[in-house]
Amino acid sequence: MLVHICCSVDSHYFLSELQKIYPNETFIGYFYNPNIHPKSEYDLRLQDVKRSCDLLGVKLIEGEYDTQNWFEEVKGLECEPEKGDRCTQCFDIRLEKSASLAKEINENKFTTTLLSSPMKEQEKLYAQGDIIAEKNNLEFIKINVRANGGTQKQNEIAKENKLYRQNYCGCKFALEQQRTKQNRFSLEMINHIGAQILPGSIEERYTTFAHRDTLEKQNKEYILSQRKYLVWRLLNAKIQQGDEFLSSYIIAKSQNKKDVRTGSIVWIKPNLFESSSNFYITKEKIHAYQTKNYLVGFCKKDDTIFVHLKLLNLLLDTSYKTIKELLYNPPKYEDELFFRNILCGYESINPIIIVDKIFYESIRVNIQSIFQEETIFKVIQNL
Repeated sequence: MLVHICCSVDSHYFLSELQKIYPNETFIGYFYNPNIHPKSEYDLRLQDVKRSCDLLGVKLIEGEYDTQNWFEEVKGLECEPEKGDRCTQCFDIRLEKSASLAKEINENKFTTTLLSSPMKEQEKLYAQGDIIAEKNNLEFIKINVRANGGTQKQNEIAKENKLYRQNYCGCKFALEQQRTKQNRFSLEMINHIGAQILPGSIEERYTTFAHRDTLEKQNKEYILSQRKYLVWRLLNAKIQQGDEFLSSYIIAKSQNKKDVRTGSIVWIKPNLFESSSNFYITKEKIHAYQTKNYLVGFCKKDDTIFVHLKLLNLLLDTSYKTIKELLYNPPKYEDELFFRNILCGYESINPIIIVDKIFYESIRVNIQSIFQEETIFKVIQNL
């Protein structure tokens, strides 16, 4: 039997129930979901489905990520609500492809793990599956795994098997609608200009679950935990001196500034290492700072701080030659927080701006950033 798979949370319980109902059947999973956006989220869900299928002994076929075709197929339905006509069309696209593959590999039965999702209309899926099956001379298998506490069991099994439990259906349109209702930004659709992995990002989730897989291969014990974080994202920034835009880099956790005029800038060499025992700063770095001309700029009318690129290189052991290089190949997020801690304290949120020249006159600062609560997965190894 061919089983279309949408995600590991739905498929793991669904497949285990199918195996009980059809003990003599061989199941082939088919991951075909061009609706999942962005691609990084698709890759994360696929990786988790592979792990789930391995645990259940189910062969998996990966379908094509023909997302542009999917967009064309749902054109005009972008504003439809969850469970509306866009979802119906999305089901048809995936079920049609599944039926086509079933015929190609000589399977006469097919079904979908979408039937287990509480976010989907089960009766609608039954009807669509039957219509597509009849067109292709196949049998669409209909089982109800939600009844009699099935949804609760599904959640319990997902936690027990440490599966990736995503927090949105899949497509960008449903995600945007969901986040709008929650009065939150769709962080999933925000990409960092560099390769920096930010807390609450899909890239961080991928790294977390890859670590889970590594520990399992090494037979090491761990728990999968969830924690609440207040995460930060920079949406836009412009630092302007008259009509000229200055090359600049904004350090993590810098707060909003809306067209602020800084007043004149005073550059001094503050004692950054009064609590040096807390910062893991070497004596060599302290000596270099004390003997060379490293300055920090303070605004007379604002709390924004300016730091020359050379000081960033000293404190983070980096060798950036230009701001552009810093933008496209930023330090680790944790290193930026370390840098902030030295300059202003870990809990500070005042803007810290890296520049490549010293200036004294007032400038305009525009920073658009957000702080948003997010639930973050953490893998904790048992020592």
